[in-house]
Order: sequence, then structure tokens, then C-alpha cells
Amino acid sequence: LILKGILEVDDAKAAVNVGADGIVVSNHGGRQLDGVAATARKLPDIVAAVGNDTEILVDGGIRNGVDVFRALALGANGVMIGRPWAWALAAEGQAGLTRLLNTWQQELKLAMTLTGVTRIADINETHLDRTNTNELTQAGEQQ
Repeated sequence: LILKGILEVDDAKAAVNVGADGIVVSNHGGRQLDGVAATARKLPDIVAAVGNDTEILVDGGIRNGVDVFRALALGANGVMIGRPWAWALAAEGQAGLTRLLNTWQQELKLAMTLTGVTRIADINETHLDRTNTNELTQAGEQQ
């Protein structure tokens, strides 16, 4: 059982205490409540609280391979995506989805190369400028 929609440390702890196999730190794409906190702001505290006890996935704001790198560096075990794959599939079908995933893979590899990381397991918080990583956004995108 994986519980989605976790944004608070107390909720993460409660999920672990009831036996959840994992949690998804998620604001549901910010569509459910205007002004809800970004997942990147909540993720580090949740990882610190329960990261050794359960698998932690994150969604919301993942738009490219660099965002995947950022999420992993903030402590997520993996990411989930919604809109990007739906857009790719709607625009170009299977070919669009394949292109999206290949592009993200190359972007992740580039981020790893530029930070000197050779294994995904070695991505960590030291590879980020935390003062500029409060949102998972593309470089140059307005916050």
C-alpha cells in the first residue's frame, strides 16, 4: 500500500505507523488547493523523519530530467509523473512518450555528469544549491 498526498511530517509518520509500504509526497499538481506548498519544500523534512522507514516517491513539478535529479538529491527514492507523459502521449502517441522518456534520461545523465555523479544511488543533497531548490522548475522559469 502506497499513500499519496503526504505533505506533512506527522502524516508521513502516521502512514509508516499504519504499515504503508511507501508514501508519495504530493500536492496533486497544485490543482486541489491553490497555494499549497511545493513538494520540494516539504520533501527534505519528510525524508529526515521517515526516509529510513519507508520508500518515498514524489510528484508535482517534475517536468524534465534535471527535476528528477533534484528530487533524488532531496531524498526521494523515485518520482512519479502525470502531465508530461499525458501531454507527450496526446501529442504524438507512443513515439511522443518514447521521446519524452529518452530526453529525460539524457537530461538526468547530463546532470549527473555535470555534478560528477556516476551512479544514481550517489545523488544527494550536496549536489544542490538548496537556497535555489525550493521548487522543481526548469532553468530560467519564473517562480
